[in-house]
Amino acid sequence: MLPLLINAIVLLVTLLYGCREDIRERAVPVVMWYPAVAIGIPMLIWFWYSVITSGSLPYMMPLIPLILFFVVAFYLFTRFHLMGMADTKALILITVLVPCFPFGPLTGYPLFGFPPYVFLPFSALFNAVVLNLLLPVAFFIMNLVKGNKAPLPYLFLGYPVKGETIADEFGIVMEHFEETDGNLSRSFIPVGAAIRDMLAGGKRVYTKSLKENPNQYKKELELYKKAGTVWISYGVPFLIPITAGFLTALVLGDFFMALLSLFMP
Repeated sequence: MLPLLINAIVLLVTLLYGCREDIRERAVPVVMWYPAVAIGIPMLIWFWYSVITSGSLPYMMPLIPLILFFVVAFYLFTRFHLMGMADTKALILITVLVPCFPFGPLTGYPLFGFPPYVFLPFSALFNAVVLNLLLPVAFFIMNLVKGNKAPLPYLFLGYPVKGETIADEFGIVMEHFEETDGNLSRSFIPVGAAIRDMLAGGKRVYTKSLKENPNQYKKELELYKKAGTVWISYGVPFLIPITAGFLTALVLGDFFMALLSLFMP
């Protein structure tokens, strides 16, 4: 499993760098993926050559349809705008370059310990989804610790940032501001209205837009500075949970099996 271990290490370094760029620049450079592909393909050839020459191909064959299914599924996620391009590239590379565990995780291999149940991409994706679902709880605890005050739903959905540096943050503005005769008024945008507006393609204010089009949002930026702080929804790029899911799957194993074990005798 040495070739898969090399691919896992190279891909993990690539993903960590991608997370850094996604947070700082709100975009992942395409060239970032080239080294992982250049190293990954020879390692993949080495892996499958070893499988064939060792006589293990019949046991590993179930991985092939799984790889094809997941690659097509991830492509369709992007095609129908359910996932960003960088997220899709990350998941496809994980699926193709590290199709199974390069070593036994701390909790052991999922289920029976042989293909297709050692399919690492599923474990990485499931772990990523679980970690992503835990984010609202993490933000709620953070807001309580910091003493941030807002209606209860917003404590789970966001946090306050400095108005003068809001363009450097990552998320969507959760408040509405108006200035009348020098008096600034503010109110939280109702959660239901915000969701309906987003699905309808309405004018939600993204911090990314503030950074890329400051002239277009000159009035809003001035109001945010006067307000001092502005609540924004957390905008953690999904590439971060993907990276965390990949790392936890490699080291700890499958969260799905951990959850399943709670209900098994």
